[in-house]
Amino acid sequence: MTYDFLLINPWIYDFAAFDFWLRPYGLLLLGGKLRKLGYSIYYIDLLDPFHPELPKKPKRKEFGTGHFYKESIPKPIYFKDIPRRFYRYGLPVTIFNKILSSLKFKAVLLTCTMTYWYPGLFVLLEIITQKYKNTPVYIGGIYAKLCFEHLKEHVEKFYKNYPIYIIKKGAEEFLDIIKKDFLPSKEPYFQDYPIFDMQTSIPYVVIMTSYGCPFNCPYCASKKLYPQFKPRNPEEVFQEILFWHKNYGVVDFAFYDDALLFNFESHFALILEKILSHKLVLRFHTPNAVHARFITKEVAVLLKKAGFKTIRIGLERVENRFDNKVSVEEFLQAVAYLKSAGFKEKEIGAYLLYGVPEENFEEVERALFFLEKHRVPPYLAEFSPIPGTPFFEIAKNYSRYPIDEDPIFHNNTIFPALKNPDWGKIERLKALSRKIRQNLFNS
Repeated sequence: MTYDFLLINPWIYDFAAFDFWLRPYGLLLLGGKLRKLGYSIYYIDLLDPFHPELPKKPKRKEFGTGHFYKESIPKPIYFKDIPRRFYRYGLPVTIFNKILSSLKFKAVLLTCTMTYWYPGLFVLLEIITQKYKNTPVYIGGIYAKLCFEHLKEHVEKFYKNYPIYIIKKGAEEFLDIIKKDFLPSKEPYFQDYPIFDMQTSIPYVVIMTSYGCPFNCPYCASKKLYPQFKPRNPEEVFQEILFWHKNYGVVDFAFYDDALLFNFESHFALILEKILSHKLVLRFHTPNAVHARFITKEVAVLLKKAGFKTIRIGLERVENRFDNKVSVEEFLQAVAYLKSAGFKEKEIGAYLLYGVPEENFEEVERALFFLEKHRVPPYLAEFSPIPGTPFFEIAKNYSRYPIDEDPIFHNNTIFPALKNPDWGKIERLKALSRKIRQNLFNS
């Protein structure tokens, strides 16, 4: 069978990667919209942890999260000083080639999320262009938007005579381009939800109730990706959740919103009230963190009743804060409301951002003890400089790498904003964070 479009989620080349509700949401969303227009599509997830031909099944954890299959590969020469092993995460190349050999398609759509994950995209692009020289390839995703010039330079250098197109536009604008160049081969599909049903398995579904963020934190690229904050219709969001639960038995839902609780009463509360009125027994998760300032007593009670199991709060720092989205007092009040509503400590967690330019590791350590004192599990988040943000400009002056020349150096594992990382201190902080969590969970 010949498909209109082949959609592929690339491998990850990195020191670490974990399926913490990690899906290529933009590509899946685009696939749903294409299918609704009548285009036939085939989806290959090269990170698929459930593929039946994997040599070894990755370990899975609760709520749909878990490990990816991985193979150790040589570490890039410029990372020789990093005391970590390097891997390719995802399907073995042999399995991918086997899948590819049975497919015919008119065009290929590729994505890439983290800016420093582009090596997986580049390997995939080489395979596709070698096998299908005259087939159009469209590349989108966060990397294409934030590092357009880097990708453009690579394409012009190695694929000058190939029909490769870099997409910076949003999904609707891209669809307008597609409709001009390709005619649908099928009848329109009955809905346009992201194509989670085209995965081998559906351990969870990702939901976005809004796009963008009303805030402007100096380390975040939300404004670059979504210039305007756009809430979705609450009824449409509820129907999407209901669809996946009713038709596919999905129980776990992870929200990708950057400001999930913003304008709570007129937006997210309406969704949760519909879920309660339909007596749906679901589990909800917030891997992107929520704003403590918006957690009131009433909000906490509604979150608990609706089935939230993972509440991450963006604290970032305790001392010398670099944003004003929440004060320490507001954070502690939010935690108190959550606990009063019945949330257990293992269901709550606070992100601490570290590895920023001129990092003070003693300050990070004090923040960990602060969270331990208030019985809030800490989760360390390594800083990654993101192009187009104020912190990226600052990091350029401190990094030991040319972060403005190659996105590979945005990798948070290498602590790119530090001139001379103290790996011993870093490992001790990670161990302390784990120990505090374990003690809180077991007490």
